Amino acid sequence: MKVTAKKMKKGEKLMKKTFLKKMISAGIIAATMCTMAPLGVSALEKEVSSNWKQSSDFTWSYCIGNTPVKGWKNISNIWYYFDNNGKMKTGWINDAGKWYYSDNTGAMQTGILKISGNVYCLNKSGVMQTGSVKIGNKNYQCNINGQVSGSETPKVDKGFDSNNNLIKPNENSNKTESTSNSGSTNKPTETDKGSSTNSNSTVNNSTSNNVSSGDNSVTVSGLPQLSEKYSVTVQSNAESKILELMNAKRTEAGLKPLSIDYTLQSVARYKSNHMIQNGYFNHVNPDGTKWTNWLNTIGYKYNSTAENIAYNTTDPVELFNQWWNSAGHRENMMNPSYTKVGIGVLLGNGKYMGTQTFAG
Repeated sequence: MKVTAKKMKKGEKLMKKTFLKKMISAGIIAATMCTMAPLGVSALEKEVSSNWKQSSDFTWSYCIGNTPVKGWKNISNIWYYFDNNGKMKTGWINDAGKWYYSDNTGAMQTGILKISGNVYCLNKSGVMQTGSVKIGNKNYQCNINGQVSGSETPKVDKGFDSNNNLIKPNENSNKTESTSNSGSTNKPTETDKGSSTNSNSTVNNSTSNNVSSGDNSVTVSGLPQLSEKYSVTVQSNAESKILELMNAKRTEAGLKPLSIDYTLQSVARYKSNHMIQNGYFNHVNPDGTKWTNWLNTIGYKYNSTAENIAYNTTDPVELFNQWWNSAGHRENMMNPSYTKVGIGVLLGNGKYMGTQTFAG
């Protein structure tokens, strides 16, 4: 599941010609919560600043200023579709008589997909194909519903289950869950995002490029001692690897790498432990507070902050891919306004719980 986020979005790339008509004619998207003033514009941001917003029913919208976007929208080179009620759509989408498919993060898919056991061919514009389809040097037949028929099927690029979750080859138990799921134990992976701003000025805090140079404490001076219902272990190697992967992506995009801030790291580990010990998965704590309240309590000053959370039952480093494969979480990691991060990955109660806490 996801919770309301305040954050800057990257500028929109030039749109594909094949989607121009859809952007003009498809009327779609709606009311959200609040917006924030731009924190700065990176080399990748050219035209607009925008926000993902989540409503009380856990559906997502995308706003530019105070105006919700309608129809197809290219966000960080990924196409999304929003309906007349302002909800980001997932699964099969019918637009002007053509069918498209978006995964559970809302990202439009292309290529050869296996969905709920059936194989479909989607062209480069994402349109589901019917009739005779040539792939490589072979022709395949797709019925009126788009399903490949006959004894031979083309090589599948991606597989999805009935909930639009990506199924990885030979890893059927490790999948990204839908945004409306609250993190029950029968759902092995989850992601969540959130962000906020603060008018206080940034102060110098202890930072590093190496996660392991800090200690493995899960307590934070000034915050309540947590119960020990479940034993937990800090996954410092995974934390370091996630930092490495994230900074590689930022460097590749021309952004400055993030430095580990030990205060943020302690808060991130505290958040992961808090969720494990109290049996929840949400930016909002059971008492109604958030990570921003914790930062204020301990006197941490920041101009802007954001939080990503995720869990799975198989691999702590896989948490990075869960975040990266979700547009909102990825944009938190790639936001040029953030210069510092804390990464807290803990193993407890049969799951790897991860938190990223950003600040700038």
